[in-house]
Amino acid sequence: MPKPSFRFKQFTIHQDRCALKVGTDGVLFGAWVDHQGAKRILDIGTGTGVLALIAAQRNATATVDAVEIDDDSAAQAAENAAGSPWADRVRVHRMDVRRMSASGSFDLIICNPPYYAGYSASPDARIGLAKHSDELVFPELVDAVDRMLAADGRFAVIIPLNREKEFLREAARIGLQPARRCVVRYVAHRPPKRVLLELDRSGRPVHEEELTIEASGPFDYTPQYRALISDLMLNF
Repeated sequence: MPKPSFRFKQFTIHQDRCALKVGTDGVLFGAWVDHQGAKRILDIGTGTGVLALIAAQRNATATVDAVEIDDDSAAQAAENAAGSPWADRVRVHRMDVRRMSASGSFDLIICNPPYYAGYSASPDARIGLAKHSDELVFPELVDAVDRMLAADGRFAVIIPLNREKEFLREAARIGLQPARRCVVRYVAHRPPKRVLLELDRSGRPVHEEELTIEASGPFDYTPQYRALISDLMLNF
Protein backbone atom coordinates (compact mmCIF):
# COMPACT_ATOMS: atom_id res chain seq x y z
CA MET A 1 0.00 0.00 0.00
CA PRO A 2 1.41 3.44 -0.92
CA LYS A 3 2.53 5.62 1.94
CA PRO A 4 0.41 8.68 2.78
CA SER A 5 3.47 10.87 2.20
CA PHE A 6 6.66 10.62 0.17
CA ARG A 7 9.78 12.52 1.22
CA PHE A 8 12.26 13.89 -1.27
CA LYS A 9 15.52 15.61 -0.33
CA GLN A 10 14.09 19.11 -0.63
CA PHE A 11 10.32 18.66 -0.39
CA THR A 12 7.59 16.31 0.80
CA ILE A 13 4.61 15.01 -1.16
CA HIS A 14 1.48 14.25 0.87
CA GLN A 15 -0.69 11.96 -1.23
CA ASP A 16 -3.39 10.34 0.90
CA ARG A 17 -6.12 12.28 -0.97
CA CYS A 18 -4.60 11.96 -4.45
CA ALA A 19 -6.03 9.56 -7.01
CA LEU A 20 -2.56 8.45 -8.15
CA LYS A 21 0.51 8.32 -5.94
CA VAL A 22 4.17 9.09 -6.56
CA GLY A 23 5.63 6.34 -8.75
CA THR A 24 8.73 5.40 -10.68
CA ASP A 25 7.46 6.84 -13.96
CA GLY A 26 6.81 10.28 -12.50
CA VAL A 27 10.13 10.54 -10.67
CA LEU A 28 12.09 9.23 -13.65
CA PHE A 29 10.34 11.57 -16.06
CA GLY A 30 10.70 14.60 -13.80
CA ALA A 31 14.40 13.90 -13.39
CA TRP A 32 14.95 13.40 -17.14
CA VAL A 33 13.25 16.62 -18.31
CA ASP A 34 15.55 19.50 -19.19
CA HIS A 35 14.03 22.44 -17.28
CA GLN A 36 16.84 24.89 -17.99
CA GLY A 37 16.16 28.06 -19.94
CA ALA A 38 12.41 28.00 -19.33
CA LYS A 39 10.79 31.04 -17.73
CA ARG A 40 7.24 29.65 -17.68
CA ILE A 41 6.53 25.93 -17.19
CA LEU A 42 3.16 24.16 -17.38
CA ASP A 43 2.52 20.73 -15.82
CA ILE A 44 -0.61 19.13 -17.28
CA GLY A 45 -2.34 16.64 -14.96
CA THR A 46 -0.12 17.35 -11.99
CA GLY A 47 -1.65 14.75 -9.63
CA THR A 48 0.35 15.04 -6.40
CA GLY A 49 2.30 18.00 -7.78
CA VAL A 50 5.55 16.04 -7.93
CA LEU A 51 6.52 17.08 -11.48
CA ALA A 52 5.80 20.73 -10.74
CA LEU A 53 7.98 20.66 -7.63
CA ILE A 54 10.83 18.85 -9.39
CA ALA A 55 10.63 21.56 -12.07
CA ALA A 56 10.82 24.29 -9.41
CA GLN A 57 13.81 22.61 -7.77
CA ARG A 58 15.67 22.11 -11.04
CA ASN A 59 14.95 25.61 -12.39
CA ALA A 60 15.53 28.27 -9.73
CA THR A 61 13.80 31.14 -11.54
CA ALA A 62 10.88 29.70 -13.54
CA THR A 63 7.25 30.09 -12.57
CA VAL A 64 5.41 26.77 -12.66
CA ASP A 65 1.68 26.40 -13.32
CA ALA A 66 0.19 22.99 -12.57
CA VAL A 67 -3.25 21.89 -13.80
CA GLU A 68 -5.31 19.05 -12.29
CA ILE A 69 -8.91 18.03 -13.01
CA ASP A 70 -9.55 15.99 -9.83
CA ASP A 71 -10.75 18.13 -6.92
CA ASP A 72 -8.99 16.34 -4.06
CA SER A 73 -5.76 15.83 -5.98
CA ALA A 74 -5.67 19.49 -6.98
CA ALA A 75 -6.27 20.59 -3.39
CA GLN A 76 -3.52 18.36 -2.02
CA ALA A 77 -1.10 19.32 -4.80
CA ALA A 78 -1.72 22.96 -3.87
CA GLU A 79 -0.93 22.14 -0.22
CA ASN A 80 2.25 20.34 -1.28
CA ALA A 81 3.31 23.37 -3.30
CA ALA A 82 2.51 25.74 -0.43
CA GLY A 83 4.64 23.65 1.93
CA SER A 84 7.61 23.53 -0.42
CA PRO A 85 10.57 25.93 -0.63
CA TRP A 86 9.11 27.28 -3.89
CA ALA A 87 5.63 28.29 -2.77
CA ASP A 88 6.04 31.69 -4.41
CA ARG A 89 6.71 30.15 -7.84
CA VAL A 90 4.36 27.15 -8.08
CA ARG A 91 0.62 27.63 -8.67
CA VAL A 92 -1.88 24.78 -8.82
CA HIS A 93 -5.12 25.24 -10.76
CA ARG A 94 -8.12 22.94 -10.43
CA MET A 95 -9.32 22.88 -14.05
CA ASP A 96 -9.68 20.88 -17.25
CA VAL A 97 -6.74 21.71 -19.48
CA ARG A 98 -9.00 21.37 -22.52
CA ARG A 99 -10.78 24.51 -21.34
CA MET A 100 -7.70 26.33 -20.09
CA SER A 101 -6.72 29.71 -21.48
CA ALA A 102 -3.44 31.28 -20.39
CA SER A 103 -2.39 34.93 -20.40
CA GLY A 104 0.84 34.01 -22.17
CA SER A 105 2.59 31.06 -23.73
CA PHE A 106 4.80 28.53 -21.94
CA ASP A 107 8.45 27.79 -22.73
CA LEU A 108 8.15 24.23 -21.45
CA ILE A 109 5.09 22.00 -21.07
CA ILE A 110 5.41 18.66 -19.27
CA CYS A 111 2.90 15.85 -18.94
CA ASN A 112 2.68 12.32 -17.57
CA PRO A 113 -0.63 11.67 -19.33
CA PRO A 114 -3.41 9.12 -18.95
CA TYR A 115 -2.47 6.64 -21.64
CA TYR A 116 -3.87 3.19 -21.00
CA ALA A 117 -6.24 3.10 -23.99
CA GLY A 118 -7.54 -0.39 -24.64
CA TYR A 119 -6.73 -1.68 -21.15
CA SER A 120 -9.23 -2.55 -18.43
CA ALA A 121 -10.42 0.54 -16.65
CA SER A 122 -9.88 0.91 -12.93
CA PRO A 123 -12.93 0.20 -10.73
CA ASP A 124 -12.06 3.42 -8.85
CA ALA A 125 -13.50 6.24 -10.95
CA ARG A 126 -10.90 8.77 -9.80
CA ILE A 127 -8.00 6.44 -10.57
CA GLY A 128 -9.59 5.58 -13.90
CA LEU A 129 -9.78 9.25 -14.81
CA ALA A 130 -6.16 9.82 -13.84
CA LYS A 131 -4.73 6.66 -15.35
CA HIS A 132 -6.80 5.89 -18.42
CA SER A 133 -7.37 7.93 -21.56
CA ASP A 134 -11.17 7.95 -21.52
CA GLU A 135 -11.11 11.64 -20.66
CA LEU A 136 -7.91 13.22 -22.03
CA VAL A 137 -6.92 11.49 -25.27
CA PHE A 138 -3.76 12.22 -27.25
CA PRO A 139 -5.44 14.52 -29.83
CA GLU A 140 -6.92 16.67 -27.05
CA LEU A 141 -3.62 16.81 -25.17
CA VAL A 142 -1.79 17.86 -28.32
CA ASP A 143 -4.42 20.49 -29.10
CA ALA A 144 -4.00 21.95 -25.60
CA VAL A 145 -0.23 22.07 -26.08
CA ASP A 146 -0.69 23.75 -29.45
CA ARG A 147 -2.71 26.55 -27.83
CA MET A 148 -0.26 27.25 -25.03
CA LEU A 149 3.26 26.36 -26.17
CA ALA A 150 5.55 29.18 -27.28
CA ALA A 151 6.72 29.03 -30.90
CA ASP A 152 10.21 28.02 -29.76
CA GLY A 153 8.95 26.09 -26.73
CA ARG A 154 9.46 22.45 -25.78
CA PHE A 155 6.96 19.73 -24.86
CA ALA A 156 8.09 16.72 -22.79
CA VAL A 157 6.03 13.59 -22.19
CA ILE A 158 6.32 9.99 -20.98
CA ILE A 159 4.26 7.34 -22.80
CA PRO A 160 4.22 3.57 -23.39
CA LEU A 161 6.67 2.60 -26.11
CA ASN A 162 3.95 0.74 -27.98
CA ARG A 163 1.95 3.97 -28.39
CA GLU A 164 4.82 6.16 -29.57
CA LYS A 165 3.89 6.12 -33.27
CA GLU A 166 0.30 7.06 -32.47
CA PHE A 167 1.43 9.93 -30.28
CA LEU A 168 4.01 11.22 -32.77
CA ARG A 169 1.39 11.35 -35.53
CA GLU A 170 -0.65 13.71 -33.37
CA ALA A 171 2.39 15.79 -32.43
CA ALA A 172 3.42 16.14 -36.08
CA ARG A 173 -0.02 17.55 -36.82
CA ILE A 174 0.97 20.72 -34.89
CA GLY A 175 4.56 20.77 -36.15
CA LEU A 176 6.23 19.11 -33.14
CA GLN A 177 9.03 16.61 -33.75
CA PRO A 178 11.22 14.70 -31.27
CA ALA A 179 14.46 16.44 -30.30
CA ARG A 180 15.32 14.04 -27.44
CA ARG A 181 14.19 10.43 -27.08
CA CYS A 182 14.96 7.99 -24.27
CA VAL A 183 13.84 4.36 -24.29
CA VAL A 184 13.38 2.99 -20.76
CA ARG A 185 13.76 -0.54 -19.42
CA TYR A 186 12.60 -1.15 -15.87
CA VAL A 187 14.92 -4.18 -15.55
CA ALA A 188 17.88 -4.96 -17.81
CA HIS A 189 16.71 -8.39 -18.97
CA ARG A 190 13.17 -7.28 -19.83
CA PRO A 191 11.90 -5.47 -22.95
CA PRO A 192 11.63 -1.65 -22.79
CA LYS A 193 8.20 -0.37 -21.76
CA ARG A 194 8.36 3.44 -21.76
CA VAL A 195 9.72 6.21 -23.92
CA LEU A 196 10.55 9.75 -22.76
CA LEU A 197 10.16 12.40 -25.44
CA GLU A 198 11.08 16.05 -25.73
CA LEU A 199 9.54 17.67 -28.79
CA ASP A 200 9.94 21.06 -30.43
CA ARG A 201 9.61 22.74 -33.81
CA SER A 202 13.34 23.18 -34.50
CA GLY A 203 13.75 20.24 -36.84
CA ARG A 204 17.11 19.37 -35.24
CA PRO A 205 18.34 15.75 -35.29
CA VAL A 206 16.99 13.55 -32.53
CA HIS A 207 19.31 12.87 -29.58
CA GLU A 208 18.77 9.17 -28.79
CA GLU A 209 19.22 7.74 -25.29
CA GLU A 210 18.56 4.49 -23.45
CA LEU A 211 18.06 4.05 -19.71
CA THR A 212 17.77 0.97 -17.51
CA ILE A 213 16.42 1.47 -14.00
CA GLU A 214 17.36 -1.82 -12.31
CA ALA A 215 20.26 -4.04 -13.33
CA SER A 216 18.99 -7.39 -12.06
CA GLY A 217 16.06 -6.92 -9.72
CA PRO A 218 14.34 -4.76 -7.10
CA PHE A 219 16.47 -1.91 -5.70
CA ASP A 220 19.53 -2.93 -7.76
CA TYR A 221 19.53 0.50 -9.40
CA THR A 222 21.92 1.23 -12.23
CA PRO A 223 24.56 3.96 -11.84
CA GLN A 224 22.88 5.89 -14.67
CA TYR A 225 19.53 5.94 -12.88
CA ARG A 226 21.13 6.82 -9.53
CA ALA A 227 22.96 9.77 -11.09
CA LEU A 228 19.76 11.01 -12.71
CA ILE A 229 17.78 11.18 -9.45
CA SER A 230 20.56 11.74 -6.90
CA ASP A 231 19.57 15.35 -6.15
CA LEU A 232 15.93 14.37 -5.66
CA MET A 233 15.64 11.12 -3.74
CA LEU A 234 16.68 10.28 -0.20
CA ASN A 235 19.38 7.59 0.10
CA PHE A 236 20.75 8.27 -3.40
